[in-house]
Amino acid sequence: MKYTLEEIYILVGREDKTAGLTLRRGSEAQKKYGNDLTVVFLYTQKEREEMDRLIKNEPFQYSGFLKARILVGDLSDEQVELLRVEGIHSDDIAHVLYFMAPEKNTFHATEKRTINNINVQLNILPKGQDLDWMYGSTKYQLSLGIGLCPKERLFYLVAKYYYEPEQLTEDEKKVIFSFNGEMEEEIEYEYLSMKYIREEISESEKNRLGILISKKNKDSFSTLDKYLIEAGSSLERLVEHNKDQAVDLFSKTLDFKERRLNVVGPIPIFLDIDGYLHIYMRHVEEFKVNKHFEHKDNFQWNEDDVFTVMGQVIKAYNEEIQKFFADNPEKRYSKYGSQSAYFEGDYYTFHIDPSGRVATFHKNRKLHEQIK
Repeated sequence: MKYTLEEIYILVGREDKTAGLTLRRGSEAQKKYGNDLTVVFLYTQKEREEMDRLIKNEPFQYSGFLKARILVGDLSDEQVELLRVEGIHSDDIAHVLYFMAPEKNTFHATEKRTINNINVQLNILPKGQDLDWMYGSTKYQLSLGIGLCPKERLFYLVAKYYYEPEQLTEDEKKVIFSFNGEMEEEIEYEYLSMKYIREEISESEKNRLGILISKKNKDSFSTLDKYLIEAGSSLERLVEHNKDQAVDLFSKTLDFKERRLNVVGPIPIFLDIDGYLHIYMRHVEEFKVNKHFEHKDNFQWNEDDVFTVMGQVIKAYNEEIQKFFADNPEKRYSKYGSQSAYFEGDYYTFHIDPSGRVATFHKNRKLHEQIK
């Protein structure tokens, strides 16, 4: 008996099931990879949609190569990569074993999905004492060669100025202070906020902090308005026609803090306010203010889970991303088309600027969604 591509897809491929393979004795695959492998088969979006079409027609008749990710097997790095890029010919598979587990792949699902989160309660120390270990942790990150995203870098400079001003380098001083010796406003805001949290701020400094907060709020208004205009609306129009949504969006814009998506590596991958609004207003249902972006695909996740999904996708590709930027420091890293990232039944397109900033990130539209 020889397995067809259609049979393998129905048995294990469609639902991303773990497959225990026995390779045919004397076959090319057996010579390359040994007798047994435990894998998950890999499909591009186009390949998966083609298999959905083929399994509608019997008798099954197609054979060919199947790419796979190794789970169990004594393979070299070269063999692992060959299995991922070239794959195994279906004729070389003698037996396929798999668990009759519940279906989990959601490629064909249309409803929104949720992630089961575990909330860990952290106790906040009084008078900003948490800032002590946060600064120490940031210094440790740097000692390991882990890059800092802009917000983290800002915190590091402010904390160093607060805790160890004598250790500041000349380059760091130039970032903190303008040519006339005054503290840069962005730095000043963080510094005064730190003093406020630690209950060390004077009345005059409180007044100055209030002015800086007012400026930041105006900047947030302007940023949100810019992306609303791109969406064919404006903050003024949204307030007039849907005050509740206007308040909700402005509140989320004010509350947004730059978010890091990877943990290790010299290049930090992060989402700033522009990336956040660009992505969410196009691809998160709760952020859409009209039908201007109705042709854009929505994430099939609740709003609160979108960032977690982005983080999981970036985590899977972080090693590749770091290597790419090491070799191509001026180029943008991209995943799209046949190279789109796969996660939990969806394929994703994303682009990352050389700075590590996520410029775009969205779910690809599936064939059965286009037919609607």
